Amino acid sequence: MMKSIVSIITPLFNRSDLVPETWASIQNQSYENWEWIVVDDGSTDGGDAFIRDLALTDPRVQLHHRESLPKGPSHCRNIGTEFAKGEYLIFLDSDDIISHTCLEKRVEFIKQHPKFDFAVFAQATFTTKIKDHEVFGNIYKDKKQYLISFIKDMPPWCISGPIWKTVSFQLIGGFREDYMIMEDPELHIRALMSGLNFEVVETSPDFFYRVLPKTPEQEIAFWKNSILGRITFFKNLYPQMKTVEHKIALQEGIKNLYGTFLLSRIVKFKNVHDDFMNWIKERNLMPKNKMSFIKLYLCISNHRVLNSIPFIKGWLFRNTIN
Repeated sequence: MMKSIVSIITPLFNRSDLVPETWASIQNQSYENWEWIVVDDGSTDGGDAFIRDLALTDPRVQLHHRESLPKGPSHCRNIGTEFAKGEYLIFLDSDDIISHTCLEKRVEFIKQHPKFDFAVFAQATFTTKIKDHEVFGNIYKDKKQYLISFIKDMPPWCISGPIWKTVSFQLIGGFREDYMIMEDPELHIRALMSGLNFEVVETSPDFFYRVLPKTPEQEIAFWKNSILGRITFFKNLYPQMKTVEHKIALQEGIKNLYGTFLLSRIVKFKNVHDDFMNWIKERNLMPKNKMSFIKLYLCISNHRVLNSIPFIKGWLFRNTIN
């Protein structure tokens, strides 16, 4: 009997330096019945040429180009799914790595448990060497906690954690193409809220997410995108929160946004903060005392003398996020 095809879908943008490592991990799979569908997002560094040359020697490799807007990984992933012939899907970014038995173990599990629409496997992060990885994610006894965790913006897994049945993935409509960040938490929330059946498998990591250093320009863009993207995420998520438990989780997520990203940059993003705070106030999503702490923190941040006293800002910060 012919083995099921696994479609590995990768968006590519200017990763000519790292995509060969991703390719090496795919080429080294113990399970050989895969196809690698790479969708280029307008690379200018020759990374697409590397994939094109591979496709000439290995028929399992495909290169496609995004030919319409919007730009971004979500659109590229959706394009990739349109070309996929596999019974199963895995999404893998162009700088990440999968272990030698990743596909074999994942296919084996989901075939043995046909009731599941997707199964999630352990992940880890690394910077330069996989051996120095840190395990990422959580295991919960109560599956409802996975959705709660995503709503809080404390994702229990990331984009390459699941192996999907292709037909099940198609049911939820793919990635939101207007999201440049938070696209995978949004997709996973949609999958969980739609009632897809899943299992989180307790194993050692089989997928390794690379954490890259940032240039000063990339650092600025990271903070801007992280703040604006999460505000959009929470605003769009709010109407879907039908239970008290979900609304409380959303409030926790907003508090996490301030604690992790927005509060320390509140002066620079004052207009963004003011608009978001009005939205929060209208929906009663934050206690009045927390809103007062944030308002005072902003005032002190704009005061030349008080802003130079770490104790005051530290006390306000802790009282805001706790």
